[in-house]
Amino acid sequence: MLPLIPSGALAATTSDACTYGYSAESSVFFGDGAAASGVTNYDVGNGCTLMDVIMADAPFATHGEFLSTVGRVAAEQVRAGVITDAERAAIVSAAAASEVGRPHPVTGTRAVDLSRIGLVGYTVRATMPSNAEGTLAALAECGFQNMEPSGSVGNFYGYTAARLAPLTQAAGIAVPSLGVSQSNLENNLEGVIAEAHAIGAEYVRISGSSRWTLADYSRTAAVLNEVGAKLKEAGITVAYHNHGYEFETEENGVTGYDVLVRETDPELVTMELDVYWAASVGVDTVELFETYPGRFELLHLKDIAPDGSFADVGAGTIDFAEIFANASLAGVEYSFTEHDQPRPDGVTSACASLGYLTDLRY
Repeated sequence: MLPLIPSGALAATTSDACTYGYSAESSVFFGDGAAASGVTNYDVGNGCTLMDVIMADAPFATHGEFLSTVGRVAAEQVRAGVITDAERAAIVSAAAASEVGRPHPVTGTRAVDLSRIGLVGYTVRATMPSNAEGTLAALAECGFQNMEPSGSVGNFYGYTAARLAPLTQAAGIAVPSLGVSQSNLENNLEGVIAEAHAIGAEYVRISGSSRWTLADYSRTAAVLNEVGAKLKEAGITVAYHNHGYEFETEENGVTGYDVLVRETDPELVTMELDVYWAASVGVDTVELFETYPGRFELLHLKDIAPDGSFADVGAGTIDFAEIFANASLAGVEYSFTEHDQPRPDGVTSACASLGYLTDLRY
């Protein structure tokens, strides 16, 4: 069984039966570390790749089912002359080391690692321009150790990253990720790198457009791969942050989000999953983790109220215990709380969310 594809794409090229499938330019990847095989994601025929064939039935009910699928596909491709026996062994070893199909129960015994929790700066956008020192001090006082400022090169709440860095450092808040624009990535990559280095960011992330077609998502994936290779040389990983429309732009079962994940190189590009926006269009976060293991190094944590509006983390309907229980499957490194319309103010909302995560046991 191969992934469904847009009928228009088939009409354009009958030789590619997996248009908008996994890119042959990346590798066979089931997660970080030992779960990354390092084997090229070869085209196995008709424009379909190894990952297209292996992950066609994802998510997998059990780890054994997954291993059986990987072993069968890898053996078939050795016989077909697509991969060597050594490459087969590397792929099977990576699958065995992965968490795909393994149970990730909520035990209620584990605490959230607060050193890996931060705040999206958008939550406090009302006070950062006029009182950055006071805002950062208040966030630090309630326990935040990290922040993800949002803006563009030269303008993060009226500051350059170089000017903002001493203020975050004075508050004891690290900046592992920086939100920039796609235009910055395409037209001022040197500026993006300079800003990230100035404030110590390991990641830079962008968002997309509700007007994009699947072809636009494909072009964006190519851009992310290209700039991702250059950013990697600078010690930075590029990330894509979603809203809801990526999941609603769809043809024959393939969404814009699918295109972004499948056509980006996991060694160069990661996803920053906003769990609120996913939930707002009926997408289950854990199912995404199971379908695309290891691809979500960053999360935006915000809750959704029963009426669909924004809520502080823990005050809505999203099961954050289940999300944290599956975070290792997803490859999560940092999670940032966020509220787009905070009440009564950004700091109060942010601290309420952090308070919930401090008490959460998963």
